Amino acid sequence: MMAGRYARALAEIAGENDAAALGTIGAELDLVAGMMTREPALGRFFDSPTARAADKESALATLATRAGLTDLMRRFLAVVIDRRRMASLPAIAAAFAEIRDRAAGIVPVEATVAVGMDEAETARFRRALETMTGRKVRLSVAIDPEIVGGVRTRIGSRVYDGTVKSHLKELHRRLAEAH
Repeated sequence: MMAGRYARALAEIAGENDAAALGTIGAELDLVAGMMTREPALGRFFDSPTARAADKESALATLATRAGLTDLMRRFLAVVIDRRRMASLPAIAAAFAEIRDRAAGIVPVEATVAVGMDEAETARFRRALETMTGRKVRLSVAIDPEIVGGVRTRIGSRVYDGTVKSHLKELHRRLAEAH
């Protein structure tokens, strides 16, 4: 909830209908969020009420310079630091990615398979999904051996379940009804 508010505010300032600007800012946000994930002590420092504001400003200036951050991202991070929300930066980045994808016409798709797919299979599957949806797809694939075979695909709120496990359950239900 809070992450979404920060993400929407950043998107509005960056130009919420400008896919290129959102892409640039999103890449910078992902970079800094990745740093917070890899180095949690950095987030704790920025969120600490006992750390001096001057030390935080100096650390942010160094971070912005070394990472080559735009002025907009530096100012956004200054607000996040001032409100002691740096530990929430990964969640803010995830919410921002959804906004960025929506502006670029990209639909997120989650697929669950029993065994991993190689690059060629993943590319074919992505193309088939893009043909089906008529939009570009951001595909994330999870592996769950419990589904036995097939694929369960979530596109937005709609789920397409073509797994062997679901077919077996349906067959069992029908046989139980017939008996």
